[in-house]
Amino acid sequence: MTLSRDALYLAAGVAGLAAAAFGAIGTPRMDVLGLGAVATIDGRPISREAADRAVQALSNDKRNAVTNADQEAVLERLIEEELLVQRGVALGLAETDLTARKAIVQSVLQLAIAERAGEAPGEAALKRFYAENAGMFTPAARLRASLVFVKRDAAGARRVASARAALAAGRPASALGDEQALTLPAALLSPTELRTYLGAALATAATQADVGAILVTEAADGWRLLRIDTKAPAPAARYEDVAAEVRAEWDRRADEAAVRAYIERLKRRARITRAA
Repeated sequence: MTLSRDALYLAAGVAGLAAAAFGAIGTPRMDVLGLGAVATIDGRPISREAADRAVQALSNDKRNAVTNADQEAVLERLIEEELLVQRGVALGLAETDLTARKAIVQSVLQLAIAERAGEAPGEAALKRFYAENAGMFTPAARLRASLVFVKRDAAGARRVASARAALAAGRPASALGDEQALTLPAALLSPTELRTYLGAALATAATQADVGAILVTEAADGWRLLRIDTKAPAPAARYEDVAAEVRAEWDRRADEAAVRAYIERLKRRARITRAA
């Protein structure tokens, strides 16, 4: 099911009005219509708390004092928003519109993450987390490799086999293969430097290969043979140098745990029937 152009324009217009309204008021003075509500729409209340938040958001941006007209504008925007939400639910958008479903899922996930907002790890906890996961924050090993290029011709396959045997026997790459525009420097290279010379695929394979391994790749112009000569593990990073990364990873895992716990609670409360 899709919304008509007029409905989309209306939704965009109300969203714009709401954004404008939420950017400018002071302390709320709205009358309560029913217990804890500032308005009801078809029996569904707009809570005083929601109105207070909207008014306060306006207050943060508004230079002048809040007026009654400002407060009334906020309430009208909340009413219009609720009308649109109710209409969307009535149209079945929560069930049929993928964009609406994704927005709902993301909003609920943010609620799940917000539940743990007060959980701030201390320095000791972060250092312990770093010690338990030091490998994640250690730079990748640097390596030295030998590269041979064999251009594509009638004897190409035979020459590749010969070059591979020579590399396995320890012969220098400079005495093998054909001239190539790009040669590897005789130095230890980081993964980033390797990608510059070899491209992403071959560089990734090289970082994962053992010393002595010979990798062969084929392209339109010929073959490239890479022998891994030396690998030098990078020293472990000091906690102080990667503290921001450690905190970011701790937060990421804590958010994932909060979301998973929230979903498991929802599962326990729900009646779920799965097809056999």
